Amino acid sequence: MRIDHQNARSKISKSFLLLIILFLFSILASCAIKEMIIETPASPEGIWTYPGGSAEPMSMAFYPGGKLVFVGGFKKFNPATWHYDPKTQKLQIKVSNYEKYETDCSGYDDATYACLFYNSKTDVFECKWTPKTKSLSFLGWNFLRK
Repeated sequence: MRIDHQNARSKISKSFLLLIILFLFSILASCAIKEMIIETPASPEGIWTYPGGSAEPMSMAFYPGGKLVFVGGFKKFNPATWHYDPKTQKLQIKVSNYEKYETDCSGYDDATYACLFYNSKTDVFECKWTPKTKSLSFLGWNFLRK
């Protein structure tokens, strides 16, 4: 039995080249898939929007560094600030021009629904907030992350 070394080398080279191409393709595919995975942010930063219905659409823009801007409704509360403590999972919002009275939000302990209530002792709105929180209820209006 005779082995054609030239033909064997050619087949091995082609097979090796094909393996390298498949390896590179799998790396590119895994990178593309990783880009598609949406990670849940670890803070409320971003735009939270009430889409409209009973009132015109409005938004709460949580900026890095604790700046909060109301767009649409609740403009009278600008300037506002926010602070999130990941250890206690407490989000605090301090607004301007708020007529101070207690707003009870009992009954919404679900981690996917954060209810802000006014704490007159600290002069801030407070709520439990986790990365799983999908909605912020502010003064009865439900804001969703955009």
